[in-house]
Amino acid sequence: MKKNIIKQVKNTLPLWAVAFMVGVTACTDNFENINTNPNGMDVSQVKVTSRFNQPIVGVYNNYQNKNYEFQLQQNLNADMFSGYMATGTAFNGNSNNAMYAMMDGWNGEAFRDGMLYVMKPISEILKSTDAKDYTAIAKIIRVQGMHRVADIYGAIPYSKAMQGGSSVPYDDLETLYTTFLSELEEAVNDLTSLVDAGEAEANRLNSFDIVCGSDFKQWIRFANTLRLRLAVRLSVVKPELAKSTAEAAVNHKYGVLVAGNPNVQVIDASLQNPLNEIVVNYNDMRASASMVCMLKGYDDPRLPVYVTPVGWFKIDGKQQDIVDKNGNALNKIGQYIGIRQGTIVDKNVYQVYSSVNLSTETKMADYTGNKTQISNHLPWMKVAEAYFLRAEGALRGWNMGGSAKDLYEQGIKVSFDEYAIPASEYEKYIANETGVCADFEDPHNAANSIKGIDKCTVKWNDGATNEEKLHKIINQKWIAMYPEGQEAWSEFRRTGYPNIFPVANNLSADTWKIPDGEFIKRLPYPKNDKDSNAEEVEKAVSLLNGPDSPATRIWWDTGRNF
Repeated sequence: MKKNIIKQVKNTLPLWAVAFMVGVTACTDNFENINTNPNGMDVSQVKVTSRFNQPIVGVYNNYQNKNYEFQLQQNLNADMFSGYMATGTAFNGNSNNAMYAMMDGWNGEAFRDGMLYVMKPISEILKSTDAKDYTAIAKIIRVQGMHRVADIYGAIPYSKAMQGGSSVPYDDLETLYTTFLSELEEAVNDLTSLVDAGEAEANRLNSFDIVCGSDFKQWIRFANTLRLRLAVRLSVVKPELAKSTAEAAVNHKYGVLVAGNPNVQVIDASLQNPLNEIVVNYNDMRASASMVCMLKGYDDPRLPVYVTPVGWFKIDGKQQDIVDKNGNALNKIGQYIGIRQGTIVDKNVYQVYSSVNLSTETKMADYTGNKTQISNHLPWMKVAEAYFLRAEGALRGWNMGGSAKDLYEQGIKVSFDEYAIPASEYEKYIANETGVCADFEDPHNAANSIKGIDKCTVKWNDGATNEEKLHKIINQKWIAMYPEGQEAWSEFRRTGYPNIFPVANNLSADTWKIPDGEFIKRLPYPKNDKDSNAEEVEKAVSLLNGPDSPATRIWWDTGRNF
């Protein structure tokens, strides 16, 4: 991790104001001098399309390959809080987010990035054009980026953001979700009308679309699946809206993502997945004990695809073993051993634990349906997620085009197919009715060891309760969405599944106390907005279900599932 980013950044302006003032750096002043254009677009269109790169890359923020911004935006919060990853670095003397000692200098980055890299450029696009295709795609990108920010904090500036002035109100989460769904419906309708009229010209997207391959129907499928994701999130708090939205999305003429469609992800040779830098060069992040123990307990063939074995990280060109407290090697090379979140770490010891596997190239379908090698993608949404969302909808009695059981098993199959895992392994996996989360043993420090908590098995049981069936669905969705920790954290908070290991050391402050055995529910608002935009932030806090604390549940996080 870059040393300068752990310092508290002081700013006299609220983040929304900074975003309003900062121009979109991808948009330069020399477009009027471009004399030729292979796509036949005029100057104003070139300006519009040039603005898309920043918000596209800003969603899973690696704009201009600023890996450290993503590290704060997601990696040192959601990726850990979801149970996917754990840090082997002793940031701030082992008193940091991993132990619930929340750090102001880290926790405002997701808010800042959303305003600077998504809201700002999208507002410029919408001001610059009224073309249906550009405005529809801009709205989809904005919802994809900003629903993540809203799910982190609760109320955020949205409807009145980017309009100038000395302050800006925050929208409550219910209003935000209603707005998100309305904007997605508008975008789907506009793109559908263009496709049906034969006016969807792929060449108009070629210069910027590194998400859906200039495929209008893929944008529609993604928007519909995003509607489905948000609808499922509302299934307890707004059940009627959730049902009608989900059914409209799934039963739309172009539907949602299905097997054979590519995952929705940013693919560009000039970009790197920031986890590469964080895992390999910073040596800051490793696989979590929760993920490793879940995969081991299920005898899951995705384990070596997701996680590297002990000894993968080499020092001076040599494999390093885990050592005991006296420095003696423990013969653990080749085993899969994660780090329990909240462990008091010594980087010299814990950097050799199992890592996030980013070196394995996976066979995936490209936009033409051919198989290709992709290893540098930034994931937004996997096809497997769509099946698990539909499975939950079917469990709730919604018309999802299949039974909960069939959709659940299809979700697992799609995930296995993503990594070219043989069908025989799939059949064996879905028949597993005994495997549960394995116990965790920390070879270096037995104080971190813990018995497996999650007792949910893989095999579907029609006689089980709806709660038990939901547990299966969420567990398998959690595994399939890896390594995209933001959505995994949201679904973990909403449902309580899977049952991941609690932090080994809970250092939450008395003013923001998270009870032992409980988990982070949200991030507090950025300090500089509290200082410079105090009145509006105070109003935003009043829209929450409690104080501006990481222990306060946000609106859709009710603590119940039915």
